[in-house]
Amino acid sequence: MKMDSMLVPLEIHGAGAVMVPAVEEIARLGVKRVDLLYVMNIRETAGDPGLYAHDRQVMNDWKNRIEACGVRDVKAEVVTGIPWIEILERSEALHPSLIVMGSHGRSLIPRMFLGSQTENVLHHARVPLLVLRVSIMKEGDRDTCTLNTGIFRRVLYLTDFSAEAERCIPFIEWMAGAKPDRLVIMHVQDTRRLWTASQDQISEFNQKDAKRLADLKARFENMAIPQVVTELVTGNAIDEILAVEETFHPTMIVMGAKGRTGTVSSLLGGVAEAIVHRAKAHVLVVR
Repeated sequence: MKMDSMLVPLEIHGAGAVMVPAVEEIARLGVKRVDLLYVMNIRETAGDPGLYAHDRQVMNDWKNRIEACGVRDVKAEVVTGIPWIEILERSEALHPSLIVMGSHGRSLIPRMFLGSQTENVLHHARVPLLVLRVSIMKEGDRDTCTLNTGIFRRVLYLTDFSAEAERCIPFIEWMAGAKPDRLVIMHVQDTRRLWTASQDQISEFNQKDAKRLADLKARFENMAIPQVVTELVTGNAIDEILAVEETFHPTMIVMGAKGRTGTVSSLLGGVAEAIVHRAKAHVLVVR
């Protein structure tokens, strides 16, 4: 897979500085175009021209860093508006292969991502979204954050063998260029869907799913990933995924999203939403 373009909304006065090294890491995998975007929230700045000049300089500095990673086409834009609306409008206009945003996961603090901005983009974007997990070093201080690089070292791929899960595969092929140490391919047979099945039917499901996982394993082993393993478990999907995360410690979780997108009544699949909010790893949600 060739990554054609990437839209990267950044927060200059928050976690943006710690996200840039991760964006550089992604860019080195091969991206033809990167669009950096900072939205000055009109509700907070009132369009202060002094702030705009400062923010424009910061974005240009970050643009130079991404160009140094080998990306020939890098744009940096500073606009005023409601951040998540501006991000979605750019996404609709640019049709990026990927949107990259930041999140504070379980430790939400005011004005930081996966509060309102990433949350809204997660629910309404029509393209894949990579949520980079930013950690707070000092609770309540939005300027003391950190983000671990090496984001592709250990990849956990969640599959239910659906069309949405199939769309994740080209992204994992792209990530293989980062030479991850290990890939775990996981499928959960959700007990809520099996309660009416007989023991013979469950045995048949196990054989079928094990064969599908073996086929995926063989496919990814051809990409020279040193260790590819499969996990076939039965239980509550969210609980089982989080349990595997605790033992495997992935740096990246890749999963497909189900549900309607692009409307006010947008619904993200329950499992995908829970993992984005509760997992400790970075999460790529593919649509």
